[in-house]
Amino acid sequence: MSPLTGKRVAVITETDSDLLFCMKTLDPRLIVAKPSEALAIDWNAVDSIAILGGADAEPLLLPPPLRNRIERECAAGKRVFAEYTGSIGHVYFESPASTRYARLAVVSPDWLPDEPVGALIDDQCGERLRPHAFTCAPVKPLLSYAVAHAHDRMAPADLHEDAASQERALWFEAEGRLLVCAFRLANFVRARHAPHERVRKLIGFILNWLYGAETDLKPFPRSYRVASETRGNEPVTEADIRRTADRALLWIRRSGILLRDGADGAREGLGTEIDYTGRQRVSRYLRVDCIGELAFPFWLHGVLAGDEESRRISENLAAYVFDHYVNREPGPLYGMMRWTDQAWGVCYQDDAARAILPQLFRCFYEGTDNRLRECEDVLQFLIRTTGTDGTRPFRTDNNKLTAEELERLRSTPGNLPSAHYNAYYYAALCIAYRLTGRDEYRRTALAGLSTIMNAYPNTKREQSQTQELCRLILPLSWLYAVTGDELHLQWLYRVARDLQAFAHPCGAYLEWDDGYAAAMRHKAGAGESSLLCRNGDPVADLLYSNNWLAIGWMQAYFITGDSWFKERWTDTARFMAGAQIVSDNPVIDGAWARAFDVERNEVFGSPADAGWGPWAIESGWTVAEITSGLLMGLLESKLKPLHRAERFSSSSS
Repeated sequence: MSPLTGKRVAVITETDSDLLFCMKTLDPRLIVAKPSEALAIDWNAVDSIAILGGADAEPLLLPPPLRNRIERECAAGKRVFAEYTGSIGHVYFESPASTRYARLAVVSPDWLPDEPVGALIDDQCGERLRPHAFTCAPVKPLLSYAVAHAHDRMAPADLHEDAASQERALWFEAEGRLLVCAFRLANFVRARHAPHERVRKLIGFILNWLYGAETDLKPFPRSYRVASETRGNEPVTEADIRRTADRALLWIRRSGILLRDGADGAREGLGTEIDYTGRQRVSRYLRVDCIGELAFPFWLHGVLAGDEESRRISENLAAYVFDHYVNREPGPLYGMMRWTDQAWGVCYQDDAARAILPQLFRCFYEGTDNRLRECEDVLQFLIRTTGTDGTRPFRTDNNKLTAEELERLRSTPGNLPSAHYNAYYYAALCIAYRLTGRDEYRRTALAGLSTIMNAYPNTKREQSQTQELCRLILPLSWLYAVTGDELHLQWLYRVARDLQAFAHPCGAYLEWDDGYAAAMRHKAGAGESSLLCRNGDPVADLLYSNNWLAIGWMQAYFITGDSWFKERWTDTARFMAGAQIVSDNPVIDGAWARAFDVERNEVFGSPADAGWGPWAIESGWTVAEITSGLLMGLLESKLKPLHRAERFSSSSS
């Protein structure tokens, strides 16, 4: 930032902050004082005043002597910016409230350069002070809070004037001399306010107003970048992919996710909530799917690098799954795979399948039967609770599995033609069939995938159409591997080709949903919710869609031998290498977050999902799946030949 001369600005604050850092860098003559010391300022030398409260635990309340002084200065014509201050001028506020699902919307036109009315800013999970409306000047706010089902901007027609006034967040008082900011803005960098360029303009507007002059805010502080900012659009190389995978494994180990090298399992990941200090919520659940999925990249890394430590971590994680999460009580529930350490009696078949798939792949590639019998136990329970159409209900709960309910589940159709809930279950069945020759596995997978493909493309979608297609690549590849049926190969190509309609030049696949038929489009905070707000939004989902593709494309290539699938893997690898987070913060460095705006090249998207918003980082679903797919491609020369031998030797007509 270029030093600024001209007006003298005094900052009153209890603590340091990102905004204060910007001002210090910009202005070598800046006056900074704590509220308890500020009366000693030479007020005759001050032209403008900034009160910054947003980096402290509580809203800043000015001592009455200081407040009287500041308000006299304001009345005399000096500009005052008051951020997260408990009371200023005539305005006072309700108690602080979370902004988890609310977003800042531009309400007034022509004040933020090139940003239209309705443009959105996310403060992630900040806090706001809702003003008592009767204390505010009757002026249109610059920013207001809105719960908007939109990606980047909401329609101006949805910004109702009364609501915008009631939910005001940034506005002028005292005939334009007082600028009130009713939300935590001071730590906009560490709290990862987004999108970056829009936030830069906001900070620029405030500082330009304070100084009465154009300020130079370049370069601008960032808490993270993504790797493509340094790589550019160069073709991805094996070295790039290897470096990306190594950094992801380092994230797993440095972030606190991995517990005692996997001997105590692993945490689910990071929640989307980021507070004003930059601290991100850790999801401490021990989910069987995440633990099992994490075993895969460490095993693959052990094979690629000859790394015994990675192999040991993989074995620790696999042991934690099979030793602690499989129900061993004799009876009809034997083999039931528990979901989490909290939801102990719940079984989701796709999550259970992804917990054992790394072990099944390891058995296949190493030619071993290590823990294969335990994988079969899990699959046998799932088959016993699968319907006659090969689909299983979205989950089962042990307390409801009476003898009558078990009989109903296996003797009636499941009526759930959904890749979201069943696809990886079928992939696991196909691999288990290849390993054991038990035709029950192949028949169940064939029945289920036939049900899905008979409904296709109108499957039962949860997040999006994109998600369903991404999730079908792996099971359809393996169905063809164990049947050799040309129809099943056609299914694979149909889904893979259809997915290209959502491809972006960066290598990602955008969220899309014909007819907006996906179920998870809830009101913000009311449940799980898709990132998709409108078809055409430039948002890629790395939790539910793109994350499955690195493994899916490479397995399709291994099985079919068609280089077109390897080209798709290369596109996905290029995108993942570019979208990986680069930061001095080890909690996020080397990971991928759920929502990625492919045009802005940053983490940004609708925060409507109650559990997994834009900044959610899932250790298994996202980081482990992506990393495994990247490493799998690097191991092509070792793994691909193992798919050729006796490809259809166990298949039947």
